[in-house]
Amino acid sequence: MGIAAGLVCWVTFRLAPGTGSDLDQNLVAARALLAGENPYLVAGRASFFYPLLYPLPAILLITPLAPLPLELGRPLFAAVSAAAFAVAATRYRRGLPQALLSACFLKAVLQGQLSPLLVAAAILPLLGAVWPAKPAIAFSVAAGHVSRRALLAAAAMLLLSILIRPTWIGEWVASVREYNIAVAPVQLPGGLVLLAALWRWRLPEARVLAALACAPHTIAFYDELPLFLIPRTKWEGYALAALSLLAAFLAGWLHPRWIGTPLEVNLAARWPIMFACLYLPALVMVLRPGRGPARGHEDALAATGGSRGALATE
Repeated sequence: MGIAAGLVCWVTFRLAPGTGSDLDQNLVAARALLAGENPYLVAGRASFFYPLLYPLPAILLITPLAPLPLELGRPLFAAVSAAAFAVAATRYRRGLPQALLSACFLKAVLQGQLSPLLVAAAILPLLGAVWPAKPAIAFSVAAGHVSRRALLAAAAMLLLSILIRPTWIGEWVASVREYNIAVAPVQLPGGLVLLAALWRWRLPEARVLAALACAPHTIAFYDELPLFLIPRTKWEGYALAALSLLAAFLAGWLHPRWIGTPLEVNLAARWPIMFACLYLPALVMVLRPGRGPARGHEDALAATGGSRGALATE
């Protein structure tokens, strides 16, 4: 799966020269950090259309790729994150392996996003070191799947980032305030209904959905990957993957991104499609009658050191 993701990423950017991914800015920031410069100044609007919006742990994670050209860094990062996600998905089972067929996973791979690693940390606790790199999405994953080892790994990464650059938190907050397209689904039309998942708050997947609904993030498919922790069966996973592909088609057809259109305007226009095709079906899966504990999930967590809280049932 890692090889396939790397090849897809490499071919995509070969066929579309001049396009970029979210990883590009982080790589520029990583090179600046290695050179002893301020990554939030070097990788700001002078080089891109927006300031650096990622916390320093995200930059540290891709620092090993900094010496590589973008043409190699992008597919290598895609390969590593896809491989980690595939390992976690096959251990977790339920409907998570089907996420590999979804628009959410494909978008994350092509955009150089961290969401596959963030979700994989729910099953592979040492990957909890990735959680401080994107706290909002990490919060939604950890709400249903947290372990002591994952928290320790996250704390170690956070401490390391502060030791390397003690001023980064203030610099990051300033960048986010300057340009922020993250929004919590509960702030959008119809989003409050997603809090109905709390009716079954003892279920890990209910807490994941409620937390994701409250977490400010980019409504752009890749940050919706945690929704695939919700399906209990492979058929529910296939259904959600198919709906994600339908949503991607409808969003691209009805609301294409035209040059000059602000990104936040385009994402807001796509929200009704995302809500109907991804969030509402996930809510139905959480609330449907007869939903009980999944034995395969217990076995997977027991094998990987998952949290007891993730095994709580009604």
